[in-house]
Amino acid sequence: MSVYEIIAFYKESGEESRRHAEIFAGFFGFDVRYEKYPEKEAQIFDFIKEDTVACLFNRDFVNVRKCFRYAYLVQRPVLIFSNSCAPEAYRYLKLPVGYALENKEKAVWANFFRRRNALLDIELLIPREKDALIVEMVDNNVYFTEKILTESGAVYKKREVGQSYEKLLKSTLREQESSLILMSLPLRVFPVFIPYPLRIYRRYAHTPVLFIPRDDRLYIPCH
Repeated sequence: MSVYEIIAFYKESGEESRRHAEIFAGFFGFDVRYEKYPEKEAQIFDFIKEDTVACLFNRDFVNVRKCFRYAYLVQRPVLIFSNSCAPEAYRYLKLPVGYALENKEKAVWANFFRRRNALLDIELLIPREKDALIVEMVDNNVYFTEKILTESGAVYKKREVGQSYEKLLKSTLREQESSLILMSLPLRVFPVFIPYPLRIYRRYAHTPVLFIPRDDRLYIPCH
């Protein structure tokens, strides 16, 4: 199995992220590298290597808006957590399946993490939409996700939820259950406007969330 690394960033001391970083890395067999946030935000990309598969940010030490600015710069999946998040969350992965094309990237990454540890429990959350076109787009993403997981021999659960994707995302983030949630990053964050998915994350998230960047240049190690 290939050796990959995660980078746990800190403000003053590596202890800010050590507990979650070591549990997350240990479960999936990653190496951990600790790095201090650079003085200039753009310099954070200088820490990224080819074998870097994720960056970790503790939102108790860096505000959420800055976490997202870093997330767009590193062009890697970004795990954002707080000290109140339960470490056992990394054994359970929830994947809300939406209608956007970028949901396919979430499926590929979910499969990558499951291949790193077959004990990872994956649950697909399927929304109920009203618009026929949106329904078709969701069905397409569900089919793609299940195909990816099935072909790799993954065992997963599927749960249909009687809500639209946006309401499903909100209710999932509000749950107190200990699980890792996969979300797609919107295309960009505007200076005076935060897209809806990030607003509900900031307000409701009680569990670690792994944000998958939407970038054609993204390096996906499972390809």
